[in-house]
Amino acid sequence: MRIGKLLVTASPEACGDMKYVLEDMPDNFLHSPLEAYKATTENMASGMLKKNVDNFAFVTYGNLRNAIYFEKWMTAQELLTDFQNLVHFSLDRPTSEFLESRGIPAIQPREHAKPIDILEFMLRISRDGKTLYPSCSNKAEEMPGLLQELEMDVAEFTVCEEVGMNPEDVESLRDKISGDEISAVLFHNRSAVTRTFAAFPDLNVKKLSVYSGSAGVTQHLIGKGMEPHYEAEGSWPSIEQLIKDEFLREA
Repeated sequence: MRIGKLLVTASPEACGDMKYVLEDMPDNFLHSPLEAYKATTENMASGMLKKNVDNFAFVTYGNLRNAIYFEKWMTAQELLTDFQNLVHFSLDRPTSEFLESRGIPAIQPREHAKPIDILEFMLRISRDGKTLYPSCSNKAEEMPGLLQELEMDVAEFTVCEEVGMNPEDVESLRDKISGDEISAVLFHNRSAVTRTFAAFPDLNVKKLSVYSGSAGVTQHLIGKGMEPHYEAEGSWPSIEQLIKDEFLREA
């Protein structure tokens, strides 16, 4: 019996290693992004960073999305060469490959790295300095807080913000999923829960296998009366591994 598809609603630029799984196995997934982003920077912060590039030693990227928008800013400000002299860290292969395609060597401490892996690597190398963390507006991420807890010098720099989807795009996605046999759904973060039910009110989640991206997502789902069947560890690499171990094993 052929298993149905897994519904994934994350944006392509935020999917991390799952990006490759979605591209390599399109028959197993229904990728219907319900989130979109645009470049944005605060003028004063942008001006200060342009003047103080030399104050930084490291740039750390939490995901592919942040890297994409930071590279756009660097290119627009003609600062790509200046930042190439810093040490760049990434958590996943798509981010590293994207940066390297733009001439920025990136260190990924290990396959499926976590923020703690980057932190441990930074502590091992004999180079002091401030860390720059490109971020998305109103998106809390683990790495900056981890550095702050250890009293390491870190500055967040907002490079993008989430934008709402227009009704026409949402209606198109509804038409898209109505013709596909969905057997599972991934809630990669808590916002995805709200977006999915708003966009697909007829989706009968009780009949689906539910994949949670993290413990926080799980608690959010339980609060809404839905206990997920599977839970990842809060990162795209862990979500990728969970999907391979559970969903694709049955496909």
